Amino acid sequence: MKAQVSLKTGKNTKAIAKALADEAKAGLPKVDVTVIPAGEKLKIELVAEEFTSLRAALNSFLGWAYCAEGVIKNE
Repeated sequence: MKAQVSLKTGKNTKAIAKALADEAKAGLPKVDVTVIPAGEKLKIELVAEEFTSLRAALNSFLGWAYCAEGVIKNE
């Protein structure tokens, strides 16, 4: 199972990518995650063995991206 998400993150792309990269490196069970900053967009690619693992990882990474953006805006 695969999923790919592209988020418009503007000038905060590199900072959000750095925050998410740490989570991706930590490793999630049954899921491989790649975080790619591309200009003002952040691309998140997920590959999982099972749909439930893919869904859980996608929810987590979207939540972490939202949280990272909130922290940056409130600095």
